[in-house]
Amino acid sequence: MKPNTNKRPFADPQCLAASDDWRLAKTCAKQRLAELKTQYAASGFFDKVSRSQAAVQVFDGEFGSGLDFLLTWQWWNTVNSGGSLIYLAICEQPLTLDQLRQTQKQWPQLNNQSLALQAQYPGPIKGFYQLDFGEVKLILVQAPRAEAITQISAEFDVCLNQCTPNSQTQKLFATYLHPWQRPNKSMAQGSRVAVIGGGISGTATAYSLSRRGFDVTIIEQGQSLASGASGNRQGMLYAKLPDNATVAGQFHQQGLQHSMALLKRSLNSAHWRACGLLQLAKSPREQLQMQTVMAREYPSSWLQYFSLDDAQAIAKQPLAAGGLFFPASGWVSPAHWCLALFEHSRARLWSGSQVQALTQDDGWQVQVQGDHQGVHHFDAVVLANANDAKTLVPQHQLALKSIRGQVSYVQAQQGPDVVVCGEGYVTPAQSGVLAAGASYNLHTDDVGLSEQDHLDNLQRMADVLPQASNRDLSDVQGGRVGFRSVTPDYLPMVGQIADENTVIERFGKLRKDANYKFQQAMPYLHGLYINAGHGSKGLISAPLSAEILASQMANQALPVAQCVAWGLDPNRFLIRDLIRRKR
Repeated sequence: MKPNTNKRPFADPQCLAASDDWRLAKTCAKQRLAELKTQYAASGFFDKVSRSQAAVQVFDGEFGSGLDFLLTWQWWNTVNSGGSLIYLAICEQPLTLDQLRQTQKQWPQLNNQSLALQAQYPGPIKGFYQLDFGEVKLILVQAPRAEAITQISAEFDVCLNQCTPNSQTQKLFATYLHPWQRPNKSMAQGSRVAVIGGGISGTATAYSLSRRGFDVTIIEQGQSLASGASGNRQGMLYAKLPDNATVAGQFHQQGLQHSMALLKRSLNSAHWRACGLLQLAKSPREQLQMQTVMAREYPSSWLQYFSLDDAQAIAKQPLAAGGLFFPASGWVSPAHWCLALFEHSRARLWSGSQVQALTQDDGWQVQVQGDHQGVHHFDAVVLANANDAKTLVPQHQLALKSIRGQVSYVQAQQGPDVVVCGEGYVTPAQSGVLAAGASYNLHTDDVGLSEQDHLDNLQRMADVLPQASNRDLSDVQGGRVGFRSVTPDYLPMVGQIADENTVIERFGKLRKDANYKFQQAMPYLHGLYINAGHGSKGLISAPLSAEILASQMANQALPVAQCVAWGLDPNRFLIRDLIRRKR
């Protein structure tokens, strides 16, 4: 029953070859729709779509040119009674975007759906991709079928194209999951959920939950959203890729792509830029590591390696070194994004309200001080308040620690045209000021600005931008202090929290046998969840984590591989401690 965090995600190479047979042969959409309707009718799919407001889920074993998805989407629009459609499809050899466009021209009656799909179509990189079309979601799993099928855990209403469901209920479970790793009872649609914390984690969680029909209240102790670490003027969208296939690498890669897609839908372009990001090779060892990353064969639309001359040309600044370039990355104003996610949700906000205690009692009693003082009942609670989550569940030893970080705002006539990262980072200038940071300090909780941290940030800036070496404190126009919340493995805690004492009692044999095969379920606490511990990568990890959590709570297909979901499980540290005989 060893934790499956060492279970390899999709193997290298990461770039998938396009199919040689890219389906230019004439395919009659009308005939195929008739075949699909017959299959849907036999599964009882019609009744659920026309009578229910819940989500319906379709599994497609071969996405191909997307015809079955487009037809299902178009037909679903005509019979839907207020629910949503989740369509998960495996794509072993994805078409290029040009191939997809040419193929789909033969179905003019599907033009609206085709154009929407083409606008979000991902590059040929292995992984899970959630394409969001409002009430319709497409989860595209780009990987060899044998790899993909082991990472899907969901219950589908109908299966198409070479799919052999495990039972009449058409469940597909990730094959390596033990019973205790499988999902617990979900929350009913319309359940009242308190999301504690109004930073990027909390607002993204509220956004994802409210879109699935939950009644969400954000409880924020500050007077406004993003009053904590999410309040910086500019933050970078950054994913450091490992030199082999890891859970963390797959999660951060997909998180960056998810955040960039979400920004396009949710935030005014004045508050973010997909300007690109340079990660400089600061030493021969880092240069070698970057070459190893490039050998994993990512497409150039996602990752490139630039020499010093090429890097300086795109940054329009002298640089200290060349390195990796992420064309689709950039920067965002976290505070504006938090506000936009809240405004796009149907959540309510209780600001100036501090949660004092949580009590499980036919749901959860939430004791609040401040503007909404009193004891309030909710069906579920999501802890999205970073390190403060530990104080609300002291009986659970949440593996979170706080790291102080300071960002410096530096006057600049002209900054780099792209985000530049080394030991620290420098953003493009906005209104004559760029952001440089950020300091890391585990040993203080001082909220005041530090001159020494400003000096350290100026040095970090000079290390990547040699022309900045003459900057001093007179150039600093202010700054901001925030406290990041991190875990021992630097992956966030996302999911349902288990009863700690029962876990220790039920799984105590792990102390003697790390591979003991239990049949018992994890003793989850009904209605208690967490989305915290994002560290410095919250802008790419928190929104995707919110989608994972909301999917778990709604019993919907996950937008990530099951090995990634388990790698984020908040109870993983307790299991590891048992194996290591620390508990």
